[in-house]
Amino acid sequence: MITREEADRLRDELLRVLAEDAHNTQRLMSRLEMITRESGIGAHSALLLILTHLGFDEQEARRHWAKILEHRDEIARNLGRDAGIRVAVLDYFVNVNRQLLQPTLIDLELLDTGAADSTRDRLTGLATDRMFRTSLQHELRRARRYAQKAAVVLFDLDDFAEANERFGKLIGDRLLREGAILLSNKIRDIDLAGRPGEDEFALLLPETDRNGALLVADRYRSELEQFFANRESAANTVDITVSAGIACYPEDATTPETLLERAAQALYHAKACGKNTVQLYRPERRRFLRFELEPGKFEVEVLAPAERARGAGRNLSRNGILFVGPEPLEIGEQIEIRLADVREDPEARALRIRGTVVRLEELPEPLTTTGGSGKTPEVEDRFEIGVAFDLDWGEGTDDLLDFLEKVQTRRIARQA
Repeated sequence: MITREEADRLRDELLRVLAEDAHNTQRLMSRLEMITRESGIGAHSALLLILTHLGFDEQEARRHWAKILEHRDEIARNLGRDAGIRVAVLDYFVNVNRQLLQPTLIDLELLDTGAADSTRDRLTGLATDRMFRTSLQHELRRARRYAQKAAVVLFDLDDFAEANERFGKLIGDRLLREGAILLSNKIRDIDLAGRPGEDEFALLLPETDRNGALLVADRYRSELEQFFANRESAANTVDITVSAGIACYPEDATTPETLLERAAQALYHAKACGKNTVQLYRPERRRFLRFELEPGKFEVEVLAPAERARGAGRNLSRNGILFVGPEPLEIGEQIEIRLADVREDPEARALRIRGTVVRLEELPEPLTTTGGSGKTPEVEDRFEIGVAFDLDWGEGTDDLLDFLEKVQTRRIARQA
């Protein structure tokens, strides 16, 4: 028996089919057959549940549809015109099958209009988040069936909140519409552009591999940058750029949810790399390690101050480390980390690495320790610091990572 949840998963797709193919009996039934094969959900029973709120198993629903189509032909002969599939469904269950004893009358034209409107974002004209996810689910079923590729691109307008505050919501909405128009003009008829969030766009690219998706995304990034570099509002230049993350089927994920999650991870990396860039999803490898900078075990020395040009935060290199300590370091500073105490591992020698601070974040939870008297607690701030290793400095890097991993493993074992 079909469930309401299953029917709702196909609701938008079935209503579109009904709107397009209601007057073509053969095409309507073929589309229902195709949706059933690709989704694994009985499309015939789902559509009847949506239209009548009556639940049937798929086999019984197919029998009802055959009789409904016969009833439609009979109505057409009596009236001298085609009354439509909706009227035939209603009259069949009220006057022939008699399973609808107290039907609720709904203006189906308004219902169809509402359904169509709900698939498009009113501000930008792009697909809504729900519509985009439904289409992505359908496309991945198709790609799986025909052994094809597909790609998802998530875009985020850089510093849009600041622009919205500077120019006001009216101008901000216009900027969003212009960004959406630029995106719509860059895609094929089979592609789908959506708006999943306030300043976010999404792109579904059927039959597209990683290189193709990267090309499309970077062309849009470049065109948007140039467009807004020449765009002025209230005598001020609107300096807006866009960052993007890409994930592809089937290399990166095989389900819609995971594919979107991994595109979002790639987008996060693009933001961390300084914005106005496009990143492909790549699985994280164990090339950096997060650890507590325990007093007495490590020494950190600043070798060179941050240069202004290097002071912007960027993504932590896969060849780097994250550590937590009580003192902040400025992004862009060149530092050296030395292992000051090797007693925990007698075989370890004095180790040191050099790198550049690329990330600084104050952690919300402070560290509470016992004061010198053993009675008065002391609260210390804690900062998470990311350091990318200098490419020309290899002394002790692998040894230090191995040592840190051993220390971390022992700490977790003690806590367990």
